[in-house]
Amino acid sequence: MAQPDKKLDKFKSAVLKDAQEQREKILEEINNFRNTEMEKAEEDILHETYIMIQNEITAIKNQQSRKISLAELDGRRKLLKLREEITDKVFKETAARILDFSKTAEYITLICESTKTSCNLLPEGDIIIQVKKSDLAHAEKLIAASSRTATVEENADIVLGGVIIINRDKGLVINETLDLKLMSQKDWYTGSSGLTLEL
Repeated sequence: MAQPDKKLDKFKSAVLKDAQEQREKILEEINNFRNTEMEKAEEDILHETYIMIQNEITAIKNQQSRKISLAELDGRRKLLKLREEITDKVFKETAARILDFSKTAEYITLICESTKTSCNLLPEGDIIIQVKKSDLAHAEKLIAASSRTATVEENADIVLGGVIIINRDKGLVINETLDLKLMSQKDWYTGSSGLTLEL
């Protein structure tokens, strides 16, 4: 082989070696760039996925919270309705028993005693004794129990029984009706019956 051929081969070999090194360097840079971009893209995707998952979790929690709140509200409504039904039933049954009681001799004694006690609390003067319609039959006994000049009249608001004593001259009224006494027991019953609205 001639000297120029050797030099040419050497030059060719050096150029090829240099080109090979440049190629490998470029490939390494491309791989590094690709790896960096892939890692960055993976991090971005992971971050976006994390945010999406967190948003989904929050949405699910909110949805479940709304469902629970609606269920609690519905439960409270049902419990309130049931409590009202039970209370109404108890008080209707009690009112029926009071009406039965108002047909007894003990009831007549009770309204006469209520009249006497109430009249003792009022200042002197004429009085009006108000009763339910069926108690007008006991007018004489009630007047006698009052020990005063009295008139007995019907009061359509009295359903269960008892008396309302009125001293118009002094503007005083004493309500001893069984209707009022039963109604005043409703608050007590609601508070002490154990029919609370706690869930």
